[in-house]
Amino acid sequence: MSRLLDNSDQYRNPLLAKNEFTNNDEYNVGHENALSDGDEHGKGATNTIGSATDIAKRQQLEAKNIFTKNDPYDSTKA
Repeated sequence: MSRLLDNSDQYRNPLLAKNEFTNNDEYNVGHENALSDGDEHGKGATNTIGSATDIAKRQQLEAKNIFTKNDPYDSTKA
């Protein structure tokens, strides 16, 4: 076994103690902090993708955009 593997637990275990996620509360795609539910934590898809800041900025930029879902930009536009 390498020295790195021999010494890794002494560094890994203190860092794990600081981690807010545990085996009982693992961070995964279904975790509340992974989902985009209107707070600043999640980026994953629920209703809209992104954090609250991402969503607000997207809406601000979309308001300025001359193209919409009903009038999209495509190759026929001059």
